Amino acid sequence: MHRLLKHNKNIYQRLEFLKKDDKPKLHRNENYDYKNDDSTKEFNVGLIVIILVVLLLITFGYYLLVFQPQMQELQEHKNIKINQVNQLFNTTTSEDANKQAILAKIDSASTVSQVDDIDVYAWATPIIKNNLKEQIKSQKDKFGRVQINTENTSNIISQSDANKYLNTLDADGLSKTSISMPDTVIIPLSLNRRQAASGLLKTGDSVDIYNTNKEISTSHDHLNATGDTHEISDESNQTENKTSLENIPVNSTVDKKLVGGATVVSILRSKDSGSVDSNIELSQYPHTRNYTQSSKVDIEEVIRAKSSGTLDESKLKIILEDYGWKISNYERLANIGDLDCEYIIMLEVPRDATQDLINNMDTLLLVIPSYDAPDWVIL
Repeated sequence: MHRLLKHNKNIYQRLEFLKKDDKPKLHRNENYDYKNDDSTKEFNVGLIVIILVVLLLITFGYYLLVFQPQMQELQEHKNIKINQVNQLFNTTTSEDANKQAILAKIDSASTVSQVDDIDVYAWATPIIKNNLKEQIKSQKDKFGRVQINTENTSNIISQSDANKYLNTLDADGLSKTSISMPDTVIIPLSLNRRQAASGLLKTGDSVDIYNTNKEISTSHDHLNATGDTHEISDESNQTENKTSLENIPVNSTVDKKLVGGATVVSILRSKDSGSVDSNIELSQYPHTRNYTQSSKVDIEEVIRAKSSGTLDESKLKIILEDYGWKISNYERLANIGDLDCEYIIMLEVPRDATQDLINNMDTLLLVIPSYDAPDWVIL
């Protein structure tokens, strides 16, 4: 028993010794591990910071060098398309749902190629055309006509011709066109033969009216007197203004269409054409007999006699009906005629064009549109 305890004591002492001997070693190992852990943590934190800084620099550089230019280019292409939409759809259709749909499609595009693939004109053409055709149905007058307004020109045409006209226009032309109900007046125009389409007009014909004279004066005094120019202090602006004025020819002539599709209501030809004094010598075969036929007629006196009721209506109708036009037509066939005769022509024109016609009566020109030309025109 004593041996056993002694042996155990040795074991205990030995364990205690080992415990005391190992404790410092363990303590030293623990200190060493903590230091390594701190160094590792510091290294990892520094590495993470460096990585974040690098990523931040890469992101910032990508934004400045790649993303921002791409976004600017994308927005520029979008602005081009948006401007096209705004030009095609005028202010009266700013709330049009179709217009908003096109704008939404442009805004939703995420790449330049997607924006460029949007054909604004192809989308807008049927939309604008359908809107105008609906206006034609609602704006026709009791004669089935509408007034088509294009920039500074007005045309009065039938409903069917208006639809045909719209089919000939592209998106840009359609955007500059509006439809309204004809608001017309009948105005007398005093014209010479050249202005009056050579007198080859009948009641009911349609004519276009042009202003053939538009004088542009380059006089600085005249411009300042009319208030068309302002004082320019900047020398470069003065030089530019002078150059632009020098490029305008003095008294230049510019054809300008004032009215299209004006209807001829009546025509008066100067009375000098109403006096007929003819002496015709005829030969008759086979007996070879010559005879002379003389005639003298004053149409004005015939008209007065008819107005007083002394002449028969049925006999005079053949003589008087379209007498003035017949003269012009026979002159056309003979290639010789009275070039000095004057005309007063009553025309149905849009009310808003009346003042321009009155102010420019001396420089007006009536033309016959070929699409509605009379029967004697051979093209």
